[in-house]
Amino acid sequence: MKAKLWTKDYVILLISSLFLYIGFQIFMPTLPAQIIKLGGTETQASLAVGLFSLVALFMRVIAGGLNDRFGAKIMILVGFFVLIAVTVNFYWSTVVSALLVLRLFHGVGWGITTALGMSLAPIIAIILMNQFSFHFLIGFSIVLMVLVFLLVTRLKMPKQEIVVKHKMQLFDKGALLPALLCMLMAFPLGGIQTFMMIYGLELHVRMVWIFFVGQAIMVLVSRVFAGRLYDLKGHRVVILPGIVLMGLGLWWLSLATGAWSLFGSSLFFGLGYGMVQPSLQALAVDRAAPDKKGIANGTFLSGMDVGMALGSFGLSFIAAHYNYAMMYRWSIVTLVIFLVVYLIVFRTKRLLPGK
Repeated sequence: MKAKLWTKDYVILLISSLFLYIGFQIFMPTLPAQIIKLGGTETQASLAVGLFSLVALFMRVIAGGLNDRFGAKIMILVGFFVLIAVTVNFYWSTVVSALLVLRLFHGVGWGITTALGMSLAPIIAIILMNQFSFHFLIGFSIVLMVLVFLLVTRLKMPKQEIVVKHKMQLFDKGALLPALLCMLMAFPLGGIQTFMMIYGLELHVRMVWIFFVGQAIMVLVSRVFAGRLYDLKGHRVVILPGIVLMGLGLWWLSLATGAWSLFGSSLFFGLGYGMVQPSLQALAVDRAAPDKKGIANGTFLSGMDVGMALGSFGLSFIAAHYNYAMMYRWSIVTLVIFLVVYLIVFRTKRLLPGK
């Protein structure tokens, strides 16, 4: 008998994942803007992303062991409880330091939950904050989180088998290079996620969400051909033009004067990101042994977390001393370093194509 895909539990997981990403990610572009509004500095605003990313990274490392001990469902519910409790406390946080402490615990909940609609969240977040307020955004997030919590309680999780304990392996050596490249690629992404809404204020553009619309569209477009091209021709023909497109998008972004130039820059950046990110992830998994592919994937995702954290924090100093346009222009440097490292390591045609 053929197994059904669209089961009740599968549908619950799909809806829960969509609500989770929207309910959480709406704070990525808006919380730094709120910190600036409360009188915080660009560096403090960057910590809203940096603290969260580093704590979430740490929690992912230990969540696997907790999952083996207590079970996946319990850990997911604990993660959601932490996310809801922290989000509720955003209501009463009118001091920058309090928001940053809460953001740290936000990372704890997110790390537990995700260890076991991302593109839609920034669009929804910026529109809601422009039309209403940051407090309305908090309420919206709480409603989504509570709905997901209730949905997850209805999940029927299979009983877990007792597994033999092995020495904990924190990373896969074969995935370190793709993770390093991912870190360099994620560096400017940290600046976009953290400061895009504030950049819109500098440009006197309220429709800054249009950047994320263009980015989402082009990421979807890249899915049509990038994977097939990777399989047929190897990662060089996908990654090299992709990283150049990201650089062109950042350059155009630094020259933006209005909503439509933001949109135009997002098309280049989104297409390049959609080509490079999954190709690097596939490269990380391809280079790993059959029994190490899960660890390799985790190593790669850790590179993304570290890059986002370093990018948001490091670029904040450029923004503080110059402006956001100059900040995005200088972020291209990490993509140049990416190209240099990539071409040095994969310098022969024998190494470049495929797996």
